[in-house]
Amino acid sequence: MLKNSTFARTRALIVGSVAFDLIFGIHGKIQDEILVEKDGKLGRQNLMFTAKSREHFFGGTGGNIAYGLGLLKQKPLLFSLAGQDFDLPARNRTQAGGSGFLSHLEKAGVDSRVVVDEKGWTATFYGMSDELGQQIGVYQPNAYEKVHTVPLSKTVLATDFKNIGVAIFSAGTGMSILRHMKETREKCGKDTLIIFDPGQVISIFYDKTLLEQTLALADIFIGNEVEIKQLQTILGYSIEKVLEKGMRAVIETLGEKGSVIYEDGKTTRVNAVKAKKVVEATGAGDAYRAGMIAQLLQGKNLKDACTFGAKIASLSVGSRGGQNYRI
Repeated sequence: MLKNSTFARTRALIVGSVAFDLIFGIHGKIQDEILVEKDGKLGRQNLMFTAKSREHFFGGTGGNIAYGLGLLKQKPLLFSLAGQDFDLPARNRTQAGGSGFLSHLEKAGVDSRVVVDEKGWTATFYGMSDELGQQIGVYQPNAYEKVHTVPLSKTVLATDFKNIGVAIFSAGTGMSILRHMKETREKCGKDTLIIFDPGQVISIFYDKTLLEQTLALADIFIGNEVEIKQLQTILGYSIEKVLEKGMRAVIETLGEKGSVIYEDGKTTRVNAVKAKKVVEATGAGDAYRAGMIAQLLQGKNLKDACTFGAKIASLSVGSRGGQNYRI
């Protein structure tokens, strides 16, 4: 069980994507446009939506988590791979407003260790968000597709590894997460808590062998209800067996229904925190992770950490984009 304890190592390492988010707010509800036949099967789909707004944001799973931790004064290390447009002034690019992605992150308190591919372009997420907050998206990895070729040690120094208490691996390819997780274990040993957070790519990049190899290096697995089901489907066995094989905890996030912690043969429910206002849910799960990691670094147990994560998530939904809220 993850009990209250003080981490001798005080920094967080976030390994994940940075991306420009292009979000269309659409009229109506996505679910109303999906054709279902009389027998309950999906019919042939040919969907068309009209946009009432188009907005540009700084995003990416890694970027969103690091942003939240920066606001919480944790000075997180962010490792990622971006393109030549990563920090161009706004007048020279159209991907997002502001003074540049790097400047934005540093202003939020992030210690950027992002590698820049001068021949490539930063990842881009294109999304449609409807009136219910449901979303359909297309992710274009661009330079980030090659992140598995870049070792953490390219920008994360030996002195940095000695001070990492929690490391989270959020989005990437199956091989990149395995490589970077192995590198972290080799340089940090068992004193670093490793969180495996594959997100929606779990069904794309993982087979049973690769998934079991990665889980063997991690302490905590976190995912939403869909990703938890995909985890069990790929493995062919239950969460209970995952824990029996050595995983310390599995966390299932359920949005406005809260979250569930599976550990030590018991299930603990964590309530969601009601937001003062809900504008848009992009990045709320990443804000949850930021709050959780900040509390783990301060020695809190997993339930307390997840409860605080829910509070940060409730702040995130009050603004558009994953990196516009304040604490």
